[in-house]
Amino acid sequence: MTTPLYDVPLKVMPTLSQWTAVTLDEVEKMIGLALNKTCQLDPVPTWLAKDIGQLLSPFIALLFNKLLASGIFPSDFKHAVVRPLLKKNGHDIRDPKNFRPVSNLSFLSKILERIMQRRLQAYFDDNALMLVRQSAYRLYHSTETAVTKVFDELLQAADEGDVSALCLLDLTAAFDTVDHDLMLLKLKL
Repeated sequence: MTTPLYDVPLKVMPTLSQWTAVTLDEVEKMIGLALNKTCQLDPVPTWLAKDIGQLLSPFIALLFNKLLASGIFPSDFKHAVVRPLLKKNGHDIRDPKNFRPVSNLSFLSKILERIMQRRLQAYFDDNALMLVRQSAYRLYHSTETAVTKVFDELLQAADEGDVSALCLLDLTAAFDTVDHDLMLLKLKL
């Protein structure tokens, strides 16, 4: 009989095997919360979709439930109108580096995205899959809570007589510094 090198129990990770059905109330709520911004890809203005949201919501809920059951995200929902937005007022508008792309998605795409985000967030929260120090994409967390945590740890270290060093890095145009081929390779794995 051989003894294991490490006596660490295996942690079984929960799996997400199916999506919770989309309800009429949920769709109506998402439609009501939507901003009155219309995309060129929308067949009707957002304000009109919101005005007749109660009439549309059964059809939208049915569509979304079929999409979730089939695992298909329609290619039309993947299209966006991309516009340049000046990063900061006062920047030179002749320099393309001073702009960032903003993608405007269709109304239905945004509604489905929000519904999926809520389901994924609930799954992560219910299964404790978010890192304790994660501040982004968490309810009641923000950059402010992250900074507060770092500041608190620096104060605790100072109280204990320890020396601390803090190195902060701000990458301007961080997305442009990513090796896109490497990123795509990693995403395919």
